[in-house]
Amino acid sequence: MKNIIIRWIIILLCLAVACFIVQAKVNSIVRKNLNSVVKVEFPRYSKEELIKDSETRMKYLLTRTNVKFKIHKVKMKENLWLIAKKHGYSVHTVIGCNPQMKTYHVNVNDNLLLPETGGCLHPVSPRDTWATIAEKYDIEEQTLKDTNCRVYDLSKEVYIFIPGKKPAVDTLNESMQEKYALRDLFRSPLAGRLSSTFGTRRHPITGKVSKHGGIDIAVKTGTLVAAAADGVVTVASTNVGHYGTAVFIDHRNGYVTHYGHLSKILVRVGQKVKMGQIIARSGSTGRSTGPHLHFTVKKNGVGVDPLKFLW
Repeated sequence: MKNIIIRWIIILLCLAVACFIVQAKVNSIVRKNLNSVVKVEFPRYSKEELIKDSETRMKYLLTRTNVKFKIHKVKMKENLWLIAKKHGYSVHTVIGCNPQMKTYHVNVNDNLLLPETGGCLHPVSPRDTWATIAEKYDIEEQTLKDTNCRVYDLSKEVYIFIPGKKPAVDTLNESMQEKYALRDLFRSPLAGRLSSTFGTRRHPITGKVSKHGGIDIAVKTGTLVAAAADGVVTVASTNVGHYGTAVFIDHRNGYVTHYGHLSKILVRVGQKVKMGQIIARSGSTGRSTGPHLHFTVKKNGVGVDPLKFLW
């Protein structure tokens, strides 16, 4: 009986040693295989590289977010507003995804990075956390993480994508920050198709090349027209030269706005108005080829391109 017990002890010890040897061999093979696996690391770029080149910026974002991007080459007669409208979002998205831009004007063949959905890029700073960025843009922290699903160490990133939000003004370059500040002065008097811009053009009626002192917004007759900013009505007349029926508003900061070719006036001279208050209805009075609103902005008596102020 004693011999049988000794035999079983020896057998069990042998099995234990064999298992240990096999396990050690398996672990060795696994370690070798793991060491032979090619480690995939996302390419790293400097902020300057990402700002300078739209294609590099696209490659960077495609490896870090679940948002699709593409490069849009600007065509003849395109502007930021038209490009944004074609893609179903606001001009803020185009500006917010293209930190190289220092002006609202684009040239033919310029490359713009466009996302499949509205949003903007946020330049990551050393003090940023997911929580502070979420608070800055008033967005859920988990939404940020889900959108930037392949960002594992925020401190090593240059940009992340903020879905559905406008760019934060303090993250833009100095030139764009100045331009954004102007946008706080006025709002658009109405929504419509921009049919003529500020600057030199061939007049649709006279055929002469001359300066167009404002912008024309094509709308149906009777469309409500709102004050672009707080001010006092200085002109409200049916006989204002080529404007026809028009309203002028003095904003008491050197700026005056004109609203021309109206069909009906809803304010009086001397009346104080607020930004967004209805002042008239659009029409085609005066020297006009069709129903639209002619909108002019003047600073100290000098015409300024209204598109510097309006989205």
